[in-house]
Amino acid sequence: MELKTKERQAEKEIVVTRLRWMRRLISLCLLGVSAMPLTAQRRGAVEEPGQFKVIQVREPDGQILTYSDLSKPTEVSLGGTSLAREAHIKLRIQSASGSSSLFFIRKRRPGFLEIDINRGNIAGLKPAQQFGKDFLTYVLWAVSGDGKASNLGEISAAGQKPININARTPYQAFWLMVTAEPDFAVVDPSPEVVLYSIDEEARKEETEKKVPHKKANLSFSTHYSDYDSAPIAVEAAPSELLQARKAVELASRSGILGLERSSGAPEVEEEKHTRETLTRAKGFLVQAESAYKKHPKNNNVVQPARTAAQIAENARALALGVVGGNLIRQLEDELARVRAELEETRTELSKANAKPSGDANTDPNTSSTQAPGPQAEKGSFAQLSPAARLARIVSRPSVWFGLIGWGLAVLLLLRRQST
Repeated sequence: MELKTKERQAEKEIVVTRLRWMRRLISLCLLGVSAMPLTAQRRGAVEEPGQFKVIQVREPDGQILTYSDLSKPTEVSLGGTSLAREAHIKLRIQSASGSSSLFFIRKRRPGFLEIDINRGNIAGLKPAQQFGKDFLTYVLWAVSGDGKASNLGEISAAGQKPININARTPYQAFWLMVTAEPDFAVVDPSPEVVLYSIDEEARKEETEKKVPHKKANLSFSTHYSDYDSAPIAVEAAPSELLQARKAVELASRSGILGLERSSGAPEVEEEKHTRETLTRAKGFLVQAESAYKKHPKNNNVVQPARTAAQIAENARALALGVVGGNLIRQLEDELARVRAELEETRTELSKANAKPSGDANTDPNTSSTQAPGPQAEKGSFAQLSPAARLARIVSRPSVWFGLIGWGLAVLLLLRRQST
């Protein structure tokens, strides 16, 4: 009797020790995840949701436009930031009556802007590749007062033809900026702001009177803030094809698109649609590559390449939007499986405790000396003491992963609600 008491005491100590180590491991995992910045990701790693960042444009004399400004001819300038001080674009904003200016915006009807750009009014804008391997072009944005940016169109640094942009913006008050981007179809701007709308009259007055420039209170929000700024040699290929390649590359490592599916894991509808979207983008990229290989100097590459970039950016946005939900659902499924396993074990414990123990009345001389058969192996778990059974449950990896997964799921839910 005393020996059994000591054995049970030893089993309890083992259980307590393992539970302590489990708590420590879970605490360390949650601490490590919570310490990771929402917007900081290693280059080449899978991009995850929550990469929401507010970018401050700390430059002088920023100008915010309103539709009342567009009721009469108004000149607006885009001045270079610290990334491109020599860059400059001149705009003339006016009503629908028309103008002969080189760069003007005509207000056709509320919410609609027509932008015509001549190359003569774009100065000092160098190729976007100077900012790193992920940057291939420039995009013009209209930014609302609360920081939401709307893609108005691409502004390429090369070429001689005018740029015609027909865009729509719902903002009643906004400011303009130009950023370096991987392709023309991005849905959120990068932090690489090279031009922003400035008040030239105020700047001239401040310069003449030698008073300090007023810092612009301009900011915008974005989910796309992690790009590779490492330099790279420019490839000898059409810009449209390079942009399509980059768009597919970025989408392929974003969210669920950068994760390998488990063989037995169910595929939810959002994930299936996202993967199919990327597959379509890759198909158009194959067409573009084939067209370029057959006729390198032909323009047949432009249409499939731009289509590939557009669809790839859609897939990228979908992936970064649905990965959190998919991951939480997977963790919830794992937790449900662990709960079912624990419930089954609890039922077995209850049945075992309800049966009278015959160990004390068993004659050791009449006990069988034969090796336990398969049936004995199946019942071995039920013959253990409650403490030993709990120790065996705690030692199962599925329990550890389930508890850790539940903690991560709760953390992801809290972060998703906060953003």
